[in-house]
Amino acid sequence: MKLRNIDSKKTLKAFQKMGFEIKAQSGTHVIVTGYINGNKKTFPIPIHHKEIPEGTINDIIKREAGITREEFFKYY
Repeated sequence: MKLRNIDSKKTLKAFQKMGFEIKAQSGTHVIVTGYINGNKKTFPIPIHHKEIPEGTINDIIKREAGITREEFFKYY
């Protein structure tokens, strides 16, 4: 599945549906924290533009959250 630019607010809501909570907001980035497969994850989600670029969302999903695209899109 090819990623495209996706809505930043929907991305934040998707991670909240997965059980992540907003820890803080630093300017135009929201810091979320939560558990995936028993591992605590904390990472920023940019909300300064309406859409998050393809490369950035790919890094958030794979590197930061450590989940697959399919897992993410279940909640998006």
